[in-house]
Amino acid sequence: MAAKNTSSLSVNKKSRMGRILFSLLAVVAVAGLVAAYLLLELEKPRVSLDEAPARIGVRREIGFNATDRRSGIRSVEVRLLQDKKDATLFSREFPRQGLFDPATVKSFAGTATIAARDQGFVDGAAELVVAAHDFSGWNWLAGNRTEQRYPVTIDTAVPKIALLGATRYINTGGSGVVVYTVDEAVQEHGVRLNDSFHPGYPLTDREDGPFVAYVGLRYDTDALRQSLIRAVDAAGNEGEIGVSMVLRPGKFKKDRINVDDGFLGWKLPEFRQYYSEMSGTPVEQYLFVNNTVRHQNNEAIARACSSSSPKRLWQGRFHRMAGSNRAGYADHRTYYYQDEEIDRQVHLGMDIASTSQAEVRAANHGIVVLAEYLGIYGNTVILDHGQGVFTLYSHLSRITVNKGDLLPQDGVLGASGTTGMAGGDHLHFSVLINGVFVNPLEWWDPSWLENNIEAMLPPATAQSKE
Repeated sequence: MAAKNTSSLSVNKKSRMGRILFSLLAVVAVAGLVAAYLLLELEKPRVSLDEAPARIGVRREIGFNATDRRSGIRSVEVRLLQDKKDATLFSREFPRQGLFDPATVKSFAGTATIAARDQGFVDGAAELVVAAHDFSGWNWLAGNRTEQRYPVTIDTAVPKIALLGATRYINTGGSGVVVYTVDEAVQEHGVRLNDSFHPGYPLTDREDGPFVAYVGLRYDTDALRQSLIRAVDAAGNEGEIGVSMVLRPGKFKKDRINVDDGFLGWKLPEFRQYYSEMSGTPVEQYLFVNNTVRHQNNEAIARACSSSSPKRLWQGRFHRMAGSNRAGYADHRTYYYQDEEIDRQVHLGMDIASTSQAEVRAANHGIVVLAEYLGIYGNTVILDHGQGVFTLYSHLSRITVNKGDLLPQDGVLGASGTTGMAGGDHLHFSVLINGVFVNPLEWWDPSWLENNIEAMLPPATAQSKE
């Protein structure tokens, strides 16, 4: 009986050992298959450029990407070739500590800098090469390699700009014009005044101009720190020349605005229809509208004025609505509630009061780019007059045009009213140059237009005038 038990135990022990050995062999086999999958995989890395440039200028940043989801990226390089010249623009290796190391890089995005002249390249044909290796054990442990080649042209000639004319004296909050030529077709050109960029538009069908850029200064400009024409060609080369302008500082009116409970009770229900996030006391709700909503509205205006017709649509002076002035451009307003100062804002337009719900007409020929309710401005219409010149009409009781409509000068677009932050029936009228609010008085004045705009244009391209 004892011998039988001993034999049975020996068989069970051998069976267990067999199962353990089988399990170990299975684990080794699976590990081997995984290792073979990772180390002997044939899938090549993928490489690409963020944007494949056709031309490369004096200096250019090139964004690139490399990806290998299997064994991971071993190395990446970017090179520029021209004849026998071979320059490495970027090179990096990525070490891996172990087969299953989670730190192994699967995807990499980088930037290579091309400084063609400094790196010894000359203008002409060249080739941009982006390559990557992975950690595959294929090719006798050399791994898989991917290489993409991009033909490029090196062009280090900077665009040459010639100034033909410019407004000499410009007021704070005022407008002006700059006329110039560029000796080659470029991707971007225009005038930079301090922090504002004003794009140029063609005056003729010639690629090299002349071009015109209408410019505007903010009401709070205290100095012309930057005044230049800038052009960027397809290779990324930048040409710049300065423009001499003389700033005439302006003084603006200071005004006191009293906010009372009657006004709040009248106005706040209108705003609650559009801004459900209003909360707090009536004064807190008012301040939300006068600040946060005002900021949102001005952003919407900037978007509407960010793109303009390349052709000039306006002719002659801009017409003014009949009526009396109630508030002026850049009036500095201080708001009071129960004799306590609660806010400060700047009024960026002209308020004109006529009869109740008077017809509002287009100041000049233009295209409707906005026709909707706009917070503090109420019912609002914006017209694009071409080449960066816009006009704004707000507080309207009704709007009679739609976005996209082409209006002649004096075409009816609505009627005056009290929508938005208006305390009485009137038209709020603004002029904007590429989104910068400027003084409408200049655009109403035929003498100013003649001396500061038309006189600067080349005779062969001068627009017809009233």
